[in-house]
Amino acid sequence: MATTGLEVFDKTLHTTNQWLDEICAEIGPDKHLAWHVLGAVLRSIRDELLIGQSAHLAAQLPLLVRGAYFDQYRPAAQPVAERSQEDFIARIRQELAGSRPVRPDLAATAVMRTLNRHITEGQIKKARDALPKGIRALWPEPDQAVRSETAAPHAEEPAPDPPAASQKHPVEGSRGTADECELEHTGAAAGSSAIAQSAPGAPACSARPADTATAKAVERTIGNGRDSGRGGTKTRRKRGGEQP
Repeated sequence: MATTGLEVFDKTLHTTNQWLDEICAEIGPDKHLAWHVLGAVLRSIRDELLIGQSAHLAAQLPLLVRGAYFDQYRPAAQPVAERSQEDFIARIRQELAGSRPVRPDLAATAVMRTLNRHITEGQIKKARDALPKGIRALWPEPDQAVRSETAAPHAEEPAPDPPAASQKHPVEGSRGTADECELEHTGAAAGSSAIAQSAPGAPACSARPADTATAKAVERTIGNGRDSGRGGTKTRRKRGGEQP
């Protein structure tokens, strides 16, 4: 950034160069032409506004650009009598007569986009709405999408609903399956009746060797008890039959 020893001058030079770079991006890399385009379009806008409207717009311009804005200003003659788009473009073409050829309508739009990026939205709306309809058509509206994107990206997308409990399918080896298996193994260790009453078609769990052995031992114990019980009954019947 160029330095002049005065901060106010350094700041306005830096800001003005930034504006010119943005205009060059649309009309070509020629800062001399960009400076002439900036002044010609601003003065043409100024001549369409009332005195108070011109003053409010000028208050937000860089100091150096403000000087070009008020160059040859005649407040008593504003706004001009001719207020059509053709007359507006003709005034810009006349001011750019000694410069490299450039389409005046594209030049006007380039400057207006630059104003959109650096002037407050409220002031842009006031100046734009004060222009005749034909001239206002050249001035793009401030890009609301860019302004809101940084604040809340994808806010319009609703959060997905959580899946219902019946729709949850635990993955093989997941914690849910392990807990179910642990409960079944614990029941097997307490008694085989829990195993016998389990619902048919229920998913099989991978039992651990120690738990499986315990369950089989319990089953054998209960089975032996049943056999011994049946045997005792037969003995009692037999003995009862031998009695006279």
